[in-house]
Amino acid sequence: MPRPKSVESEMRAAFERLKRDEPNTLPKGTPVSLSNVAKEAGMQPVSLRKDRYPELHIEISAYAEINSKPSGKVKAKKSRESDAKRINRLKAQNEKLLNIVNSLTRLNEELERENDLLRERKVTRLGRE
Repeated sequence: MPRPKSVESEMRAAFERLKRDEPNTLPKGTPVSLSNVAKEAGMQPVSLRKDRYPELHIEISAYAEINSKPSGKVKAKKSRESDAKRINRLKAQNEKLLNIVNSLTRLNEELERENDLLRERKVTRLGRE
């Protein structure tokens, strides 16, 4: 009867599959990380704890750090561009809203004047039809 694989050997096999980009359970292109190795091994991400498997934990962490794609600079540049676009959009929106407020203020003032004239009974018919 074959001996069941140990948890560590399953984790190591999952780590090797992810390094070769040949995972069984996760989609191809999944980056190597501690939680992804555990998921590929069919276990909970917390299963790969440093106190249980210190060597494997260090190997996976080092591999993930070395092979991670530097995407920080690209994201920062994109976010600056989108921030500038957002500022322009908000400025235009602010201008439109100010125009609406100004027109409503003028209309309100006209209506208050008409109201005052009606109270004083100086106007019998309003100029609008």
